[in-house]
Amino acid sequence: MSAPPAPSPTAPAGIEVRGLRKTYGRGPAAVDALRDGQMRVEPGEVVGLVGPSGSGKSTLLKCLGAVLTPSGGYIALGGIPVFEGDHWLTSDLTRLRREQIGFIFQSPYLLPFLNVRDNVALLPMLLGRPNRQARAAADQLLADLDVAHRAEAMPAMLSGGEQQRVAIARALINRPPILLADEPTAPLDTPRAMAVMDLLERLAGQIGTSVIVVTHDEKIMPRFRRIYEVRDGVVHDNRA
Repeated sequence: MSAPPAPSPTAPAGIEVRGLRKTYGRGPAAVDALRDGQMRVEPGEVVGLVGPSGSGKSTLLKCLGAVLTPSGGYIALGGIPVFEGDHWLTSDLTRLRREQIGFIFQSPYLLPFLNVRDNVALLPMLLGRPNRQARAAADQLLADLDVAHRAEAMPAMLSGGEQQRVAIARALINRPPILLADEPTAPLDTPRAMAVMDLLERLAGQIGTSVIVVTHDEKIMPRFRRIYEVRDGVVHDNRA
């Protein structure tokens, strides 16, 4: 796949992070999970995020996704500051997550009372998209991820890999400008892992989505042109 055009030097980053910190607990029991988060991900760029277990990768991703509140620092999404100092700059984090951020968690978290198609279509329905259009878009993504034949199935009927592919489709359904993926290919075989990366790269190239992929998956490492590494809560920019 061809690379996206180089961004203008004055163009805002898709994701910009400066001095991000996250501390759990207080006093002698306090643990600094993230001590210095510095990142810049351009629109249309797919970057890897690596590091040993417990290094702060998932904490960083959850702070960027407004799942956790950082202890300090700065986050801008699409050139718009959303966190600064020690507080969010928007009072509606639910809207921020729904409209701006797609999040692929390590666990699928599918709703057990909805079938596969409606798990994927639910978010655009909640945002006012007609049900028929939302379900048609869901079917296309399920086909792209080779799980369309399970559209009518309930989540409990799926394998772990199938559940993960449905969760990926759900995160992509609104074509978000920011996509955060926590080990998205871990339960997948090589062909399906490559299909997921193809889809992420296509989304990035077509609509300028900024994508961060936390991974230990060696088979997808060559797909990244740039890799960030988290060591002891500090983020380092390593060229792939």
